[in-house]
Amino acid sequence: MSKRMIGPFEVGDRIGVGGMGIVYRAIYTKNGARVALKILSPDVSDSESLQRRFEREISILKKLQHPHIVRYYGGGKFGSQRFYAMELVEGGSVEAYLSKKKRLPWEEALDITMQVAKALEHAHEAGVIHRDLKPANLLMTSENVIKLTDFGIARDTTATALTAAGKTVGTYAYMAPEQIRGKPPVDKKTDLYAMGCVLFEMIAGETPFTSENQGEMLMQHLQEEPPRITSLVPECPIFLEELIFKLLEKDPEDRVYDALALQAEVDEVRTKVTEQRSVAAQTMSSGTTLGRTQSATELKSILNRKKKKKKRDNSPFYERAWFLGLCLLLLVGSVAWSLLPEGEAKLMERAEKLVNSEYILDWRDAKEKYLNPLLAKFPKGRYAEKAEQLIIDLDKKIVDKEMHSTKRVKNGPENEAEKQMLAAEHFLKFGDRITALKKYRSITRLFKDQEKFQIYVLLAQDQVDAIIRSGGADEDYVAYLNKKLKEADSLFKKGKVTEAEDIWRGVKELYRDNEEVRPLVQYASKRMEREDPGLPPWLDAEELKEPE
Repeated sequence: MSKRMIGPFEVGDRIGVGGMGIVYRAIYTKNGARVALKILSPDVSDSESLQRRFEREISILKKLQHPHIVRYYGGGKFGSQRFYAMELVEGGSVEAYLSKKKRLPWEEALDITMQVAKALEHAHEAGVIHRDLKPANLLMTSENVIKLTDFGIARDTTATALTAAGKTVGTYAYMAPEQIRGKPPVDKKTDLYAMGCVLFEMIAGETPFTSENQGEMLMQHLQEEPPRITSLVPECPIFLEELIFKLLEKDPEDRVYDALALQAEVDEVRTKVTEQRSVAAQTMSSGTTLGRTQSATELKSILNRKKKKKKRDNSPFYERAWFLGLCLLLLVGSVAWSLLPEGEAKLMERAEKLVNSEYILDWRDAKEKYLNPLLAKFPKGRYAEKAEQLIIDLDKKIVDKEMHSTKRVKNGPENEAEKQMLAAEHFLKFGDRITALKKYRSITRLFKDQEKFQIYVLLAQDQVDAIIRSGGADEDYVAYLNKKLKEADSLFKKGKVTEAEDIWRGVKELYRDNEEVRPLVQYASKRMEREDPGLPPWLDAEELKEPE
């Protein structure tokens, strides 16, 4: 069988498929060198814009020469097929490595982060923003050297932009808020946000935001805080958790400054952990040694002690036994005083500090350590009513936080009330406040007599009150859906395909069981499948009449 040739390259087996091209193992016949050969997919080779994008990827790789970026060897055109050769990395991707290991020790994750940060520093200095940083685009050599690859949608800030302004490109699980919104423009900090997502995933075994619904995942990036990684992986150092939070800030200005600063942050985490371990080890060691030394000294003193004639004590008063005894008595008294039950005001003060925290563990501590004891000791005290209300507010916050946790997203709602709450929330996020209001009201009626679901009833009532206050329940939901479908068609015509598809998908998924809007759901489905949907549903009979 004759071997397939593309230019001077003998093509072997396929090792990867991307959005634009297919990557094969290949041999450069002139010297026998093994390379990776990327070929523009035949089904898109006629697209002028994708050809330009392929050429731009080549021009980007040409100017990026770094130990942690795949090396470009050369390329060209063979017949109608465009191709280029690059460094062959045989160790697989970090994605495949994670799939096998499930999650990595934090030390190894930091080592990978440091290597990627060096690659990003080089790329950013050359004016290149990767825009699709993820484990699948991080290759590993057999010596565990990381190589950043796939610059197919990278942005070269020194060249003419090929992506339309405001268009969303990238992989949803690693997208920075500005990449989703299209403002502010993507820059080096966009890659750092993606690095935060990758670092989180390497340690926790899952991305910070997860959802089967793409639109919901994008909303999580825009609006929700990532979970504390120490609650998922207790052995992760708090210093590392703080770095991850800094990388995942919604506002680019609040993130780590650049890739070089990230390297310094990684070094600082390692230093702090080392110092912490050293102090702990020294404390334990010193305590043991000191105890042994004192014991030996005292024993020797006792054995060698001889009776001496009692002498008059001429030492200063502060060294005398009566004074030292008095000090000891005062010390014992102060300790005993500190152990007395705290007063009502002090308990409330301590609780309020934790109530204002953003962490669920602090909220639980506020309830269990301060508010519940306050009510037990001072049931009719001046702060009793306030403590009761704070407990209710904390219970609502805890339930809401748990309802949106990564674990719940994976495993599904814990009970029927939670399921109904999440269903109502989907309509609210989609913008259909009318249907959301109906669902929240049904929750307050359905579960009002079930004690175990009272917190959900209170949460639902809060949403009812908020929607009514905002005046968002005045519009008919059928009219609202027609308006959204009209908006989707307009976005599609402007080339904003992702935004249009999110609306169509939302209509299709949220209203598929609603007979009243079946024509609208069918219209959205056909638009999703690129079929002829017929006349737009928002056109009424008057608009379809022939002009006289």
